[in-house]
Amino acid sequence: MPKYELMYILSSAVSDNDVPAVASEVDKFITDNGGAVLTSEMLGKKKLAYPIKKTRNGFYVLETFNLDGAKLQALDNKLRSLETIIRYLVINLEEQELRAVKDKAVQEKMRASRKPQMVKTEGAPKEVKLTETELENKIEQALESEDLTK
Repeated sequence: MPKYELMYILSSAVSDNDVPAVASEVDKFITDNGGAVLTSEMLGKKKLAYPIKKTRNGFYVLETFNLDGAKLQALDNKLRSLETIIRYLVINLEEQELRAVKDKAVQEKMRASRKPQMVKTEGAPKEVKLTETELENKIEQALESEDLTK
């Protein structure tokens, strides 16, 4: 069975005491359809970036589970029917890992094709090494002359 990750946001209308009941209802639905809940993590109440269904705060829950792909549509329908859940997202973790491996291979290939270009500085002045006394003499000569560009 494929491994999935589900994150859903509960409305602020749900009290903090009722959050575990809603989470257990989702867990029960998964197990009743032949799935197995691997982890369930309650991330807590957070402010939403924008209001959803006139709600400014939501309680986030993250779950990973195994479920047959044919039963996934039933889970989707169940999550849509629950009025306490205002947003949810289900991700197939195996597909996500495959995409990440492919993306990494493409990025490595692109990095290998980009070779650092050396900048040629043909007209750059050479470094002149002077002692302190020679430097002071040059400064004195420049200050005494009227043309300060020398």
